[in-house]
Amino acid sequence: MSDLLNHLGVDWKLLLAQVVNFAILAFVLGKFAYKPILGMLKKRSDDIEEGLRASEESKERLSKTKIIEEERILAADKKALSMVQAAETTAKVRGEAIMEDSKKKSEGMVESAHKSIEQERGRMAEEVGKEASMFVRMGLEKVIGKMDFNERDNALIAEALKEMKSASTHK
Repeated sequence: MSDLLNHLGVDWKLLLAQVVNFAILAFVLGKFAYKPILGMLKKRSDDIEEGLRASEESKERLSKTKIIEEERILAADKKALSMVQAAETTAKVRGEAIMEDSKKKSEGMVESAHKSIEQERGRMAEEVGKEASMFVRMGLEKVIGKMDFNERDNALIAEALKEMKSASTHK
């Protein structure tokens, strides 16, 4: 064997020293470099997997949150729509009630105004009659003179007023 190695140009002592050196180097690297690097790589890989898992969980939560949000928005829209419809219905009913009340009030005011006008008209006719009676009396006094005509002319004045009233109501 030694001859074969010598024949191939290999020094077995040098080869043995290189093997020992390599074993020592492999042991040192394995003890102080390889295991820590593998540990760091394992930890990094675990961190990445944890990050990916957290990312997937976040995506799932986000999609669930979006679904819940959409459901809540739809529910809120439905609720708002029903509230608006209820408000419109209430407003319509109240508007109709207010219109009916206003109509009744205006009719009452118009009726009251008509009554007031009729009363005023009657009062004015009475005043006009009194004034006309006074003017007729004064006119008769001037025409007839200073005669006592109270009893005789009262019937004539009453007749004249009656004719004036009937003439004014026929207009």
